[in-house]
Amino acid sequence: MRILVIDDDAIFSRYLAEVLAHLGHVAEWVTDGLVGFERCLRNAFDLVICDVRMPLILGTELVAEIRRDQPDLPIVLISAFADDQLAAQAHERGAWLLSKPFDAVGLGEVLERAATAPRLAS
Repeated sequence: MRILVIDDDAIFSRYLAEVLAHLGHVAEWVTDGLVGFERCLRNAFDLVICDVRMPLILGTELVAEIRRDQPDLPIVLISAFADDQLAAQAHERGAWLLSKPFDAVGLGEVLERAATAPRLAS
């Protein structure tokens, strides 16, 4: 899959892109949510991985914006602060939620489910 990683932590973003490459995917990464949104509009991605807490725009807000133009694009939100409320917000926006820290196996499982399942919310 061609995956876009949006996370304000450059070191984590680069590492996640390397893990995704090891899993057989092609990954691009950006550290700015607004740049990530623009990149989603201009390029075709099979899946987006987006941090929830970023400056300028929250990941949940970014999902809502992406949904306007690409309602079926699989999106995985990641957060070190995942709880039931955030899980509900992600689900309402049609996104998956993955709690940090996670390992490559857990990441691969969520990516597989997100890429093959119908969108979560209607």
